Amino acid sequence: MAGYKNVLVAVDGSEESDKIIDKAVAIASDNGADLNVVLVFEPLLGSYSFELNMADFEKVQKEHQAQVADKMKAAMAQRSPSVGEDKLHFLRGKPATEIKKLTESLKTDLLVIGSHGHNPVRAVLGSTANAVLHGIHCDVLTIRV
Repeated sequence: MAGYKNVLVAVDGSEESDKIIDKAVAIASDNGADLNVVLVFEPLLGSYSFELNMADFEKVQKEHQAQVADKMKAAMAQRSPSVGEDKLHFLRGKPATEIKKLTESLKTDLLVIGSHGHNPVRAVLGSTANAVLHGIHCDVLTIRV
């Protein structure tokens, strides 16, 4: 795995994300590559929406996203202090679509993603890894979690 200059790691904020981040940090370090991290939040729709009005639901979702983002910022500060907040991307939408768009805009040449995830909001991992493979322009490394 030599010659990578722009590595993007896609995570979901779960415990399994640590293993994926560690692998991406090592690859980026070994290659002298820039490292970016992406966490995509899917809109939380489903059984809870009937209990809350939409304004309350949006507030709950934003609070959840802020907590996950703060946890991710702290984890990255410990693992790779050279990855500043400008390299952390917190997006909202369909994970596979958002990850592909970001790989293009960052000129990513390696995407590191987990093979499956357990996050209840299914933020990034799981079937997303398979969906990302179709039509992506860069190498993809899937990490078994």
